[in-house]
Amino acid sequence: MFALQTAGEEWIKGVSPDSLTPLLDTGMKETFYRDDFNYGPQQWRPFKKPLNISNTVHGNDGWYLMFVKANATPYGGNPALHRRGDVRVNYSFTGLAGTAAFHVIGFDTTAKCKTNRQDGYGASSYYVRGTSAAGSGSPAAAPMKAWNDVAVLPPGEYDTDEGAAPYYYLIHFDPLSGGVDALHLTDQQNHLKGGVVETTEQSGQFYITHTGGSLLEDLLILVCVNEIQPEEFRLDIETTFVRRE
Repeated sequence: MFALQTAGEEWIKGVSPDSLTPLLDTGMKETFYRDDFNYGPQQWRPFKKPLNISNTVHGNDGWYLMFVKANATPYGGNPALHRRGDVRVNYSFTGLAGTAAFHVIGFDTTAKCKTNRQDGYGASSYYVRGTSAAGSGSPAAAPMKAWNDVAVLPPGEYDTDEGAAPYYYLIHFDPLSGGVDALHLTDQQNHLKGGVVETTEQSGQFYITHTGGSLLEDLLILVCVNEIQPEEFRLDIETTFVRRE
C-alpha cells in the first residue's frame, strides 16, 4: 500500500511513473578477498528449508559463503508504479580455485525474502570454474547456525561495542508463502527466467531479474566457493541498474 500511495502521489505531482526508479539503484564497485567468505563450510544456502548450493558435484562437499550488498534492486512488476529493469553484475576473478557459485536474495517491502529457484522449471544460477590451486590454512569462517530467520553479516561490516544489529541482514522466508522464483540469474537480459549457466570465463557479466510480486528494497548477492582460496584470490564486482525495454 505504501508503494501504491507513493506512486500515486508522484503521479499527481506530474512525475511520470516511467521516470521512477526502484527503491535502490545506486550500484556499487568493490573488491573482495578470501577472508571475506565468512560463513561455512556447508552444503546449503538459506531458504524456508535448506537449499543446495549446487545440484551437481563440483568436487568438495563444503562451500564457503559471503553475502555481498548489491546496492541496487531489479523491478519487474507493474510499469505504472516504477520503471522496470534489472541489476547487471560485472565480475572478475583473480586466482579462483575450484568453483564459484552465484545466487541472490532479495528483501521486499513486507520484510520477507525472495530467491532464485534451485531446480525444476525456471531454475537459475551462475557457476564459474577456476584454474588455480587451492589455498591452505583455516578460513575466518563458521557454518551458519540456521537456514531461515537468520542474520548475516556482509563483508566490510563488523560487530561494534554499540551492537551489531544495524549491520546485519535478517533473512526471513515465510514458511507459508515461500519466496522462491521471484528472482532469477541470467546471462541474457531478455531471458527473464534465466537458467543454469556454467562457464570457465574468469571475467563476465550476468543479470539479476525480477518477475513480479512485491517491490524489493534491498538485495544481497550470495557468492560461494567450494575450495579454500589462495592468498592471491580477489573478486571484483560492479553492479548497475539497467532499464528493461
